[in-house]
Amino acid sequence: MDTQLPPEPDGLSGDASAIPPDEPAKAETKRTTDVLLDTIARVEGERISIGEMIDGLGERAYGILMLLFALPTILPAPPGMSAVTGMPIVVFSMQLMIGHPHPWLPGFLRRRSILRTDLLGVLNKAEPWLRKVENYTKPRLTYLVDGRMERFAGFVVFFLSIVLILPIFMGNIFPSIAIALIALALMERDGVALIAGYVSAVASTVIAFGFIALTIKIMLYAVHQFLGL
Repeated sequence: MDTQLPPEPDGLSGDASAIPPDEPAKAETKRTTDVLLDTIARVEGERISIGEMIDGLGERAYGILMLLFALPTILPAPPGMSAVTGMPIVVFSMQLMIGHPHPWLPGFLRRRSILRTDLLGVLNKAEPWLRKVENYTKPRLTYLVDGRMERFAGFVVFFLSIVLILPIFMGNIFPSIAIALIALALMERDGVALIAGYVSAVASTVIAFGFIALTIKIMLYAVHQFLGL
């Protein structure tokens, strides 16, 4: 007795060539904020060390670490905070500038830890802003974030981090914003966002040195008034 198999649904025949080869590759790449939150969630204990963050962040470690240390000073921070958060950015940006493939820190710095609650507190405040920026970022003009251009971005962040650690009244917020934009651009491979970061870097430098000039003028005026010089 002849038997007939039911017709196969369209596009599901036994021929493997009928399956579009790029279908499995449609999984979305995790956004920067998700990678950072997942890394913190995977680490057990009340504290998370810098080394654990570096090891968990993978290929986007440079950008995420620079972003992470820039976030606390985007809002007005306690005196001296910019020096604490700026030094790691100096180290990471120097390594990016010379083309080191992965962030490196000596053991005593890798073991430095941060309270998970403090870190999550900063991220919870920054997350709405980060999500909004991520909505506008996507891979484009990627030649601006590769090779020598990536090293140039490292140089710009290095310069901004030096400005960041200077004791300038209200002058540290703007370099932090520029560093955060550049870091996001590197992580999302977005050349347009990187250009915005460079524009912000120029503006923040002008503002910071404007505050320096204003401070010097105030000090000279005070000396003139009180000492008659």
